Amino acid sequence: MVRWFLSYNSQDLALMQGLYAALRRKDPKAPIYFAPTILRAGGFWLPELAKGIAEATAFVLLVGEKGVGPWQVIEYYEALDRRVKQHDFPIVVVLLDGVPAPGLPFLRQLQWIINANPASEQSVAQIMDAAMGVGAPPGELWRHTAPYRGLAAMEEKDSDYFFGREDKTVEVIRALEATPDKLPILLGNSGVGKSSLAQAGVLATLLRQGWPETSKNAEGWPQAFSASRTWCVLTLKPGTEPVRALVEPFIRAWQFDPTDPRREMRLNEWTTSLIEGGGSLRGLLDATTVRLDELGGARPPAFLLYVDQGEELYVRAEERHRQRFSQILAEGLVDERLRALMSLRADFFGDLQKDEPLYAVHRLVSVPPLREAQLHEVVSKPATLLGAHFETDHLAADIARRAAEESTKDAGALPLLSYLLDDMWKSRDPKWDGVLRLPSPAIELGRVLVDRADAFLRTHSNAEEMLRRIFTLKLSTVRQDGEPTRRRAARSEFSDEEWRLVSELADHPNRLLVTVTPEAGADAKPTPAVGETYAEVAHEAIFRRWDKLRGWIAAEREFLTWRTSLEAARRTWETASPESRNDALPSGLLLAQAQTFLAQRPGDFLSVDRSFIVQSMERDRRAKRRVRRFQASIYVLLVGVIIGLIGWMKEAWIVEQWRWFTAIRPYMLTQVRPHVLAAEAERALKPGDSFKECAEDCPQMVVVPAGEFIMGSPASERGRVKTEQPQHKVVLARPFAVAKFAVTFDDWDACVAYGNCDPRVNTSFGRGRQPVVNVSWDDARDYAAWLSRMTGKPYRLLSEAEFEYAARAGTRTAYPWGDAIGRNNANCEGCGSRWDGAQPAPVGSFAANRFGLYDMHGNVWQWTEDCDHGNYQGAPEDGSAWIEGSDCQRVIRGGSWESAPRLLRSALRYAAARDIRNGRLGFRVARTLSAGAGAP
Repeated sequence: MVRWFLSYNSQDLALMQGLYAALRRKDPKAPIYFAPTILRAGGFWLPELAKGIAEATAFVLLVGEKGVGPWQVIEYYEALDRRVKQHDFPIVVVLLDGVPAPGLPFLRQLQWIINANPASEQSVAQIMDAAMGVGAPPGELWRHTAPYRGLAAMEEKDSDYFFGREDKTVEVIRALEATPDKLPILLGNSGVGKSSLAQAGVLATLLRQGWPETSKNAEGWPQAFSASRTWCVLTLKPGTEPVRALVEPFIRAWQFDPTDPRREMRLNEWTTSLIEGGGSLRGLLDATTVRLDELGGARPPAFLLYVDQGEELYVRAEERHRQRFSQILAEGLVDERLRALMSLRADFFGDLQKDEPLYAVHRLVSVPPLREAQLHEVVSKPATLLGAHFETDHLAADIARRAAEESTKDAGALPLLSYLLDDMWKSRDPKWDGVLRLPSPAIELGRVLVDRADAFLRTHSNAEEMLRRIFTLKLSTVRQDGEPTRRRAARSEFSDEEWRLVSELADHPNRLLVTVTPEAGADAKPTPAVGETYAEVAHEAIFRRWDKLRGWIAAEREFLTWRTSLEAARRTWETASPESRNDALPSGLLLAQAQTFLAQRPGDFLSVDRSFIVQSMERDRRAKRRVRRFQASIYVLLVGVIIGLIGWMKEAWIVEQWRWFTAIRPYMLTQVRPHVLAAEAERALKPGDSFKECAEDCPQMVVVPAGEFIMGSPASERGRVKTEQPQHKVVLARPFAVAKFAVTFDDWDACVAYGNCDPRVNTSFGRGRQPVVNVSWDDARDYAAWLSRMTGKPYRLLSEAEFEYAARAGTRTAYPWGDAIGRNNANCEGCGSRWDGAQPAPVGSFAANRFGLYDMHGNVWQWTEDCDHGNYQGAPEDGSAWIEGSDCQRVIRGGSWESAPRLLRSALRYAAARDIRNGRLGFRVARTLSAGAGAP
């Protein structure tokens, strides 16, 4: 006799009642676990559910129009755990015809019944056969589910379709095993699949309690993880309130009803306690264990905490909360019940280095882009699992090859690949035969994303200004030295008309945005983190790929960068104690800029920011009145001293010393030296790591690996000139650091203010993030010398060999992206960019090369240290600068916005008099690293 357990969504109760009645008619004596007939109001349901599943001989999961409910997920995992221990335990999926299959792991391995009426004679007969082990999964599963996830990260429920990272999954789990008191940091560029690795790889493997089938380096399952399938797994994104975000998944595990006021009460109590130092992560673990005991469930043997998008700590969180979060997590790792891991974008590694608590406990796990063979699995295997296939054997291979090529130019290639595949799958004809087709010329990663964005813009041309505001002012965050990142914007930030556009952009077939409504308690105040619906871009790849958006952001960069600083200041003020809130209001340059922007563009401010600025202005007026009164009271006393001092300071040396002690030295001690890499941090650097040794307005540096390359051009290269001969091998024995971008006007102006850089350097192209131009070779050297003085570290110009090595980034083609100039890879006369032949582009407007360096080709020529020589006869083979005398012409590299494409080739070398200045000539700096730093 079959003992049934019926799992259903409460919103599909009528559908399940029909199936329950049909089963009862078929076998009146069969025990059937059907919640309305078993559970009592106010009881502890978890023990009852677990008992019902343990006693059942068949588990039926009904998926109706409302999809899978939250209790069904709990029931499914309980049944799945039993199936792991008892392989013949039948789990039967009953899917209403026309409803998409749910995103749950291992569904493809189960028996499915697909019918328009689950209670029909045919359906009930199939269900009973499946419960007896008769039948098989339907042969055309591809009709009912989609294996590709578009721009979204894969989650644990998607693990059936997760490929390409099996060995990396093993590496992370081994790291968790070997160093339980450390925090593995999954470090990689945006779009390489860090979140998918963590969730669909690591978390799914631990909950499955078995290695991925195709992993090569796995041996026996770790004894320490012998019960990992019963761990309590918690995930979070730090957001603007990281401590609250840390508490929320624990409170969710307490399983309060969403309307239970205790939920919000406990959340607020624990958040406040942790921020103020009265609570600890150990205490939160204890409280969670007690609560789970109260619910009657099994006590979890361990907790696994995953911090997704760790970069939010450094770009969105208020500093005090960020510091407290880091302390709490670092201290909590000593508890043997806790394991944790975090994903982090590579360009935020410098911020992690400055985060003392987390850096002290971190264990680095590098997540590089997938290689072609791995990408072939990502492309082909999910479709194969569902019985679908590509039209030809070559099609999947061609897509993988193109993705591998794109990944050398753009870190976001993986989500764009998934977006392309998802679009292929979901755009199929209703009579689709399970064969994926795509003409070879259409295999262009990012094309679907950009085409959708451009098409939406064309069909909403009258709303272009509104779309510009949505994508830039609402959904983008820009740091002073970084690329744009996503910003979550609450529904209340949008007008009704704007929100209608947001909803369209989030719907199929666009899927450029996502909208989310977090779970909220009864007393929760709606915010982007709690309760209120928010919107964000589906993936940050859109910031790099959509030229229109890049142009919008470039035009707004100054305001967006400033607004990021303002929002950080406001969060600091909001969390300050009452007695210190007045002191937390901004003043000086930030307030002056706020007043200017508020007058120029009042409609671009949230009401909370406007109020914050107004309060700051009022506080500033009060302070100035006090200062004026004080100044008046001592004016008579000071006038004699001032008169004498003016006469004394006419001496140039005295003036310089005065400037050093009153301006330059305080700047160095407060804005630079606290950010300089300590010896240990410098030795820990790896190739690709980035760092910046000041608070703001200095170059961000990237570690370039040691290596060797062939310098010069082959005879077959088009555009080759004799100065590039003869080709010769150069060996760079030690890693070194190179500025991520050319030196900008922001960087230069800091040297003007606090050094001896020429204040007359100017341009008609704008300042800020524009590359500094009109600088001579001596000007560039002066800047490097000033930076060395401020930091105490050896900054300098690159040697010519270092420049070509860094520009090639491991390639041997004419350009790092291939032998043709292509379109929109750089800024030159004929490069296909919006700035061609007109002016320099803001730094970072094009994709980085494999070493993570921007604008090594085009935009502005860049000074190097070397003297000019007619060819490479006698050139150094160790990468050092080739110098003879001091009055030689100096080598410039890279080409400019006015150059022909051939002048942008990696091998092209040019010479200029050291005192020349023009609007096409700038520079970047290098930094010598200490011995042992930068090793792989």
